[in-house]
Amino acid sequence: MSQVVSLVVTQFRCNISKALVLTNRKWTATIKEQEKDRLTPIVEALSNAYFGPDYSQPNDATEISPKDIDQLARTSFPLCMRHMLEKLRENHHLKHGGRMQFGLFLKGAGLKLEDALTFWRSEFSQKVGSERFDKEYAYSIRHNYGKEGKRTDYTSYSCQKIISATPGVGDHHGCPYRHFGEENLRAALNNMGVGGNALEGILDKVKNRHYQLACTMTFEATHGVSCDTGINHPNQYFSESQKVLQAKNQTVQSQLST
Repeated sequence: MSQVVSLVVTQFRCNISKALVLTNRKWTATIKEQEKDRLTPIVEALSNAYFGPDYSQPNDATEISPKDIDQLARTSFPLCMRHMLEKLRENHHLKHGGRMQFGLFLKGAGLKLEDALTFWRSEFSQKVGSERFDKEYAYSIRHNYGKEGKRTDYTSYSCQKIISATPGVGDHHGCPYRHFGEENLRAALNNMGVGGNALEGILDKVKNRHYQLACTMTFEATHGVSCDTGINHPNQYFSESQKVLQAKNQTVQSQLST
């Protein structure tokens, strides 16, 4: 029965994907101009909107510490966040766009303010020193947690916002599925343990500009489960990954106890 369900879901996704491609072509070719005074502003606003959960505050039961981050990155971070962590560890620095995207993701994943300051200071101080970090970088971290300026409690970036970013030279934020070249993307996915047909399927989605579908397929390939809701937010990816891993761990513990 599970095989039948999997086949139906796969075919349904394929049909939806083809329909979206066809709709996009028709929209670009004719409908967008014809409806420029009526539908076009609405559609363009919707395409940049995010209607999912608010990740400005993590679940009360969720809390991570700086010592957890590397292990969590290996098991539960989406590719965009894994990449920024790797570059942060390598260069002991991220530009503003990277600090915003990665810092707000960590906040949404459950990293408290004091732990965030500890984490960023431990990396940046290796390059700029602790004193300069406290003068130039600590304020923006406190600001993201609503402790400075207008006291706005910022939420982490959705996939749509990340995909629409325009990283410059030396930047490491953005969406790897959109902003990486094929060779770099292939290597990054291989490092996550994705290969074979799964890898080629992901690259095919990227070529057709279905970046969120590519991320969803990466999740499925690395976790061995189906993600029928699709991935729309990096913190959703993290949360769903933790649920899958916890369920697998509970199954193992149950088997060991019998």
